[in-house]
Amino acid sequence: MNKNTSDDYKKWVKAKYEEAKTGEFSGFLLKPSPAELKNLCLVLVDKGINKLDREILDRFFDLNDKSSIQKQIEHFEVDKLKPISNFLKGKTETTRPINLDLIAVLVDFNPRPYAKFMAGNKEELTVDVAINEMTKKEERVEMEEVKKEIIFKELNKKSVSKKIAFAVIPLFVFGAAGFGVKNIFFRDKNCMVWVNNHYEAAEYDAVKDTAEVSPFNQGLLDNFKKITVCDTTTFFKNEDIDNPLVWYGKSPNKKEYEYFNQPGLHPETGKTLKPITKYIIGKYILKK
Repeated sequence: MNKNTSDDYKKWVKAKYEEAKTGEFSGFLLKPSPAELKNLCLVLVDKGINKLDREILDRFFDLNDKSSIQKQIEHFEVDKLKPISNFLKGKTETTRPINLDLIAVLVDFNPRPYAKFMAGNKEELTVDVAINEMTKKEERVEMEEVKKEIIFKELNKKSVSKKIAFAVIPLFVFGAAGFGVKNIFFRDKNCMVWVNNHYEAAEYDAVKDTAEVSPFNQGLLDNFKKITVCDTTTFFKNEDIDNPLVWYGKSPNKKEYEYFNQPGLHPETGKTLKPITKYIIGKYILKK
């Protein structure tokens, strides 16, 4: 039985990063600056983490019980994430196990942490990866079936002639072969642009010369919004100031504050958004 090694852990975590940087959190991982990595940690904590990942964050950020996880990560010295950034960018070839554990959380690599990985063996890892790939393949097939069903419903809803319907059916065959109905009917929306108070998916070539383009991120596309706040807005979860529900940052002209429903970067200035405080509420919101 071939035991896993530290080099194996480094190799597999880095490989998972290469896959994850084009996934749900591509907006944070495509250009993994220390600030982006810190913001992704905040997003994952906000979504909810399990006990094992909490222990990994505890070790890396040296967390305590004096304040919330979010608040401690927000005040964490961002330069301490630079070794991770350099490793992911390929500027360094190795990094400490504690750093690899944090990367494993960010890209959802399993088995993690380092100690659990080292207790396994290469054969088990290979089987786990194979199962993971099979699961992804099955999910892709299921998605294709859903797309077929949706389009057929639309065809029926609009009373499309049988002739057109039969012309559409063969396209699904090509889709199964790797072309995809989406790519035949629609342009590939592979990036995002900020429009008023939300992100919209766009085709890069169509907008690259007219708008500020961001890497495609389904999470931001679905959930990240600029919001209007007032005296009736709920700013904190359960009125706990360590659990903000609103984040803020200066507008592009720096004349006023703008407010958002999630942590991250201001979509127009690129500055890290700050969690709302009672001081900001009192001075800039209630006195309007």
